[in-house]
Formats: sequence, C-alpha cells, structure tokens
Amino acid sequence: MRAERGFTLIESVMVIAITGVVITVVSVFIVPATTAYFASAARAQLGDQADTALRRIARDLSLALPNSARVSASALSLELIPVSGAARYANESGDTLMFGAADASFDIVGPPLRLSRASQQLAWYNLGAGIPDADAYTLGNVRTANNAAGNASSIGIGGAPLPNALQAPPFRVYAIEPPVSYRCDLSAGTLTRYTGYGFNAAQPDPPAGGSSAVLARKVSACRFGYDPAAVAARYALVSVQLTLTDQGESVTLHHAVHVDNLP
Repeated sequence: MRAERGFTLIESVMVIAITGVVITVVSVFIVPATTAYFASAARAQLGDQADTALRRIARDLSLALPNSARVSASALSLELIPVSGAARYANESGDTLMFGAADASFDIVGPPLRLSRASQQLAWYNLGAGIPDADAYTLGNVRTANNAAGNASSIGIGGAPLPNALQAPPFRVYAIEPPVSYRCDLSAGTLTRYTGYGFNAAQPDPPAGGSSAVLARKVSACRFGYDPAAVAARYALVSVQLTLTDQGESVTLHHAVHVDNLP
C-alpha cells in the first residue's frame, strides 16, 4: 500500500499561529519605523525646498533699493527693486550734480559706480509710495545713465531735471534693476518669482509680462508682512511665512529680514 502524505491539523494550526506572530511583529515594530522614515524624509525635502526659497527672497531683500519693498493687500505678494551698485555723487566740488536744473553729467566721489548694463537706470533718495518725486515705482526720482556697462567715475544722464527735494544726505545714487515680485498662488500650490515686467505705480498682483520661475511647489499657506518703523529710524522688517504640504506632512518656516531704508 502507498503511504499517505500531508499536513496534520496540529501542524497547520502551528503554521497559522507562527505566521500570526510574525505579522504582529512586523506591524508593531517594522511598519511604524518604516512609516516614520518616509515621513521624516518627506519633511526634510519640504524643509529644504522652503528654506531655499526663503533664502532667495532674503538675498533679494538685502540688495533692495531703500523703501522699495511693498506687500499686496492679500499678503500673498512681495515686490522690491534690486540694486546692482551704489555710490556717492559729487555735491561740493568737481562736476557736481545739479538739482532743479538740467544737468548732463556728474562725478562720483570715492569708489566708482558699478553699472551692470548700458542705459542703466539710476535712482536718488527713494522714500517709497505716496511721496511725490521720491517714489521709484513712478520713476519720479529715476533717470537713465548714458554710460556703457562697467565701473564709472563720471555719469552722463538725460531726462527732466531732478527735483530739489532729492538733494539730501547721504548724497547717494543707486544703479537699479527692474522690479522683482514674489507671489504665492495657493490654488496652484506655488511660490513664483517674477522679473522683467517693468515699473508700475500700483503693485501688480500678479505681474503681467516679463518672465517667471517657480521657486517652490506644494505651497499650502503663505504670508508676507512689511513692518516699517518710524521714518526717522530708517529701517523696516519684512516677515515671510511659508508652509509646504505633501503626503500628509507639513513644514512651516518663518523668516524675518531686516531692511535698511536709509536713502
């Protein structure tokens, strides 16, 4: 007779019991650790993206024209005017800069003024929005240099005479670039940097024209703040709050940037 082979009931029960113990060990000890690892990796990636975006914003703010930072009513957009060079203009000797009258050229005192391009736009004594003849966004205190790109010790300018109100210490002239905007779109979950759209008296939200680049994605919350101190203090604080969310994980970073508004 052929011998019968197979599992006994006791053996089957033992296999089921051992399998249950293994599954229990995996679910209790291994799954939480694996889940925590992936969650930690997701948070680290979100934090790195947010930190990179905030550092870019802070770098632009540190090079912004005094009193040019402004925040939209929605608190989702920040605009500023970058500065590529600054110097003191001659106001006592040499080829001095004339105010209130036509002047074709003036000298730079001390280190030369760095011009990043030909036909560089220059700004004087910027005091910001609402100040007649001293708001760079309206171009009231902005003129165009006739120089080529490079370091210049003598500047040629054109346009209407500069208002007398702009002649004030510390007698500085700024080489400025077109405005830059940072804008959060919560519906699209993006933080975007806009450039090359030109000067606007009212803050555009969002800017039209120019070019744009996405700095961060998966943005679930965002807020810009601008807290100016008294005019005599000549400083302000720009605050940025950015929250990124992915796979159920969220990272919120806060950053504050001191802005020097001494014109």
